[in-house]
Amino acid sequence: MLEPQGGMQVGEIIEWAKYAEKAGFGYILRSDHLMPTGGLREEDSPSPECWVTLGAVAASTKRVAFGPLVTPVGFRNPALLARMACTLHSFSEGRLVLGFGAGWFRDEYLANGFEFPPFRVRFEQFLEALKIVRPLTEGRRVDFQGKYFAAHTDCLPRPRGKVHLIIGGRTPKIVELAAQSADEWNIFGPTIDLYEKLRRVFDSNSAGREVQVSQMGTFLIGENTRELKENASRHAKLFGITGGADAAVELLRGRGAFIGTVADFVGQVNERLEAGIQKFYFQILNTQNKAMVNLLTRTLKEEF
Repeated sequence: MLEPQGGMQVGEIIEWAKYAEKAGFGYILRSDHLMPTGGLREEDSPSPECWVTLGAVAASTKRVAFGPLVTPVGFRNPALLARMACTLHSFSEGRLVLGFGAGWFRDEYLANGFEFPPFRVRFEQFLEALKIVRPLTEGRRVDFQGKYFAAHTDCLPRPRGKVHLIIGGRTPKIVELAAQSADEWNIFGPTIDLYEKLRRVFDSNSAGREVQVSQMGTFLIGENTRELKENASRHAKLFGITGGADAAVELLRGRGAFIGTVADFVGQVNERLEAGIQKFYFQILNTQNKAMVNLLTRTLKEEF
């Protein structure tokens, strides 16, 4: 899971996609943000547009699945978004997955000329958009006239089967919607307590539907405690965290990150597997620390 809005070139995204494919990962995903979400970025560093880079990834890989996690409803007309998704899905022989959400980062909306209404309105927009995106990405025609959006069209080329739809969110309303309408519910960096609370909401609304459950979030891993502290220090320096390694570890633990030595990491993943999380999208925040990503790769291959 990449966050290119923090300063990546398109070529770097393609390099990571090729790495993911060669290493055997199932997915290479990226955020759909128009500017840094944390504000920590050198002036004039790039924020390559999501869907353009997904096209580059599709053309540069052969096996790995790819997609946005997640595309906000406010950025693109839903009929156009569905057409974009169907086109890339067809071109890549069915490898696109479509992460879709209600949007949350006010600054990027306003900076790029989009209105940022209250959550109630964004949720209503999301409901309407799903009535367009879901049938079109399943190869069906849509005829819909709503308060915010309308569509009377087909998507051609039609997708093979359907585009796998991921709804990401950690508010009860979004979780309910994921259980009722998505192929997969993704939750960002939950603590076990938060996950179990939202899982009850999810289970009570799924009505027996087969919906996958996944987690996205970052990680810090080391062969031993010394290496772990070094990686935490690098993270603290990159993101300007006062207090160094210990403060970085405390902050990330509060965000539900996987943190520890290899043995710790394996135990934490197993705990979430036992809780019913089926997939993990590991967020790479420090793309320069390739040694830590290589350790992640080796650990996953050897332990899972």
